[in-house]
Amino acid sequence: MELQNIQLWRWSGILLAAGGIIFWIGALTPPYKWWMTKDVKEYLTLIHDHRIAWYFIAATFVVGVILSVFGMQLFSLTLQRSGQGILPQVGFTAFAFGSIFWIMNLAFRATVTVWAANQLYETHHLEPSFETWMKWTNLLFAIYMVLAYFGIGCMGYSIYQLTILPVWLAWLCMIFGFGGSILYLCRLPFFDPPLMVHTPLIITGIYILLKIK
Repeated sequence: MELQNIQLWRWSGILLAAGGIIFWIGALTPPYKWWMTKDVKEYLTLIHDHRIAWYFIAATFVVGVILSVFGMQLFSLTLQRSGQGILPQVGFTAFAFGSIFWIMNLAFRATVTVWAANQLYETHHLEPSFETWMKWTNLLFAIYMVLAYFGIGCMGYSIYQLTILPVWLAWLCMIFGFGGSILYLCRLPFFDPPLMVHTPLIITGIYILLKIK
């Protein structure tokens, strides 16, 4: 394998693993109750009481997804150079386009949601429009999840055509990818958390770093 291609493989592995790990760090930052509560007032109260943690999580999510986008771009390029045609580019485009909606969702969380939390704390009154805006951002989140899963599935199918990477890795990405995009819409809880999107990316990135020499 040419040195230039080895560098592409390695950097794609570094970015995929680093982006996913940083994302997981944010997702595992306590308190965890704000991911599970369905009470909007409790949700906002938790954000007000743990504002620094909320900003930290938003920052790790942004950094994590941006690194993952760059990793997917390099990974797509390596797959195309290995003769995989246009499908890796489709996968990267879906993941990158979906990530725009995720960053928009995070921007809302870091601004409007914090403002609503402060308003609730100061006035004990929740703006009636806030829940409507939350539904809008939930739609942005859903678009990200479906596109990101689909992009990973496309990468998985491309891996399946290679001899450089193992078949089990291809199936992992296809199951999480194509399966995740469908099962998320079916509201299967396992595929709901966004950190699940990054699980196959972390595993792929680590495998590349360990095996591609």
